[in-house]
Amino acid sequence: MKTNGSVYVVVVLAVLVGYFSYQWWFNPTRAVKLRLGQVAEALSVPDDDTDLGRVTRLAQLRRYLADDIRVRAGSAAPELSSRDQVLGAISRWTPPPGGWNVAFVDVQIAMESDSAAHAFLSVEITTRDPQGQPSIDARDASVNLGKRDGAWVITSGESKGGRP
Repeated sequence: MKTNGSVYVVVVLAVLVGYFSYQWWFNPTRAVKLRLGQVAEALSVPDDDTDLGRVTRLAQLRRYLADDIRVRAGSAAPELSSRDQVLGAISRWTPPPGGWNVAFVDVQIAMESDSAAHAFLSVEITTRDPQGQPSIDARDASVNLGKRDGAWVITSGESKGGRP
């Protein structure tokens, strides 16, 4: 009987390892969250930013956006309808002294299929005020992602305005 009990324990452990391996490596929700984290990192500007760093971040961001992306930053803002327009707008942003940090928080992902996802999230931009204290601006957003050529890219995004 002791041998049967050991077999059951090994089988249960193998199932658990398989489940957690799937969740860690193959779960599409994890891949979407990873991509959103990479986008936030590319949008962040360090306090000692250089021109080369700016160009590098824009090149990284280019890989994370679909060619035909559509972005609207609020209901009154015009819609940007191509990756080049979005990157052009981002390249014109002038960060404050000390840079800024972009973070996507409260991320909720809904998988529509194996190649389409929708994320509801809050975009938090942290800067430093003149006294050096952190200042946070938060906006709710909705982002659609699609899997193209094996990689998740943002296909559309819309800012919903600030948090109450």
